[in-house]
Amino acid sequence: MPSMSAEESFLTLKNFFETRQAAKQALSLIDESAEIGIVIGDTVECALFQRDGQPIVEQRAAMKPDVVFSIKPESVIVLNDRTKDEIGDIGVNILKEILAGNISIKITGNLFNLLRRGYVNVAKAGGLSVTRIMNALRQMRG
Repeated sequence: MPSMSAEESFLTLKNFFETRQAAKQALSLIDESAEIGIVIGDTVECALFQRDGQPIVEQRAAMKPDVVFSIKPESVIVLNDRTKDEIGDIGVNILKEILAGNISIKITGNLFNLLRRGYVNVAKAGGLSVTRIMNALRQMRG
């Protein structure tokens, strides 16, 4: 797999979230007041949010994110190149990268915000394929 700098990964990730219909649909399920933090390769901080129904990725730290994803630059390539334009496929590929140790998630907000702001709706929209992988993750944790 070709390597990509964190800066190039940011541009790829920005394009992925801002142009893919499934990303737009998934983000539309989350409250517009929410921001998701993304850190690429420990060097590039990004904020993912929506404004007027459009996904936006900015190269800056997220303000009061509910969740922060730390992602290796190679995983951006995987998500971009191997993901069909479907919410479930985005979820499955993110979960596979988590299992591979290439993406980690830190919950920085409280549980109430995760429920109230619609994050659970995104998992539900992912359908059966996401549910299966989430169950596998639960079983691995004990």
